[in-house]
Amino acid sequence: IESSAFDAMQIFNFCFNLNRQDIIKDRFRLAEEKKAKQFLKFIEERAQGRPLQYILGHWSFMDTEFEVGEGVLIPREDTEVLVKAVLSQIERIKNPQILDLCAGPGTVSITLAKKRKDANILAIEISEIALNYLKNNIKKNNIKNVTPISFDVFKKVETLGFKDVDIIVSNPPYIPTKDLKGLQKEVQHEPMLALDGGEEGLNFYYAIAQNWVKLLKEKGIICVEIGQGQSKRVIEIFKRCGISDIEAKKDINGIDRVICGRNS
Repeated sequence: IESSAFDAMQIFNFCFNLNRQDIIKDRFRLAEEKKAKQFLKFIEERAQGRPLQYILGHWSFMDTEFEVGEGVLIPREDTEVLVKAVLSQIERIKNPQILDLCAGPGTVSITLAKKRKDANILAIEISEIALNYLKNNIKKNNIKNVTPISFDVFKKVETLGFKDVDIIVSNPPYIPTKDLKGLQKEVQHEPMLALDGGEEGLNFYYAIAQNWVKLLKEKGIICVEIGQGQSKRVIEIFKRCGISDIEAKKDINGIDRVICGRNS
């Protein structure tokens, strides 16, 4: 495990509620047997590839803590690019109407809701497990302006009665099916439903373009997270459904990570 020292310390803190300073102060104190067994059990699970976030049951993203576990996508640093792009786009919009597609545990929608308390956010998620985490995280963070909705992004949206959306945001599954088996063993613990983007990794972008872009207001905005090497294809998909002023935003490694455009 590349981050073994960090991970071991995180698990130690979780099991014993001791930080580095406490360890120095209490280094001769005998650990409780029950806690020691739990610590060693979690260390073994981490060594076998179970994600640290699942072991801890929570993870922090942009100063907000989220409950996470098996069956839900883990919040990642890359997604900060998406959230910051959305915040920049809606800076001058009062009471923005936001649609978060493939919302997962609420990483994007809840973070946006805390930053923009005047926003009205609809969080769409099909997985029952992820939807439960989303609801728990809304409650945990005392969020009043996010509404969780169980719905399939690939279905026609007319029945939902949505319209006049200021911005659509999405961090959809975008890994090509053929690449799933080559992912790190930690990532393979995460739900395939939240990772598998179809043959080319683009299925969800086609669905968003076909089913959801029409809900945008004139000059409404769309922002999506993408995988490495997908920017050109995603831009083409959105151009064909009337999106213009498209730009790519890079992550910390200089990789195109987010595509933003405007409904023309």
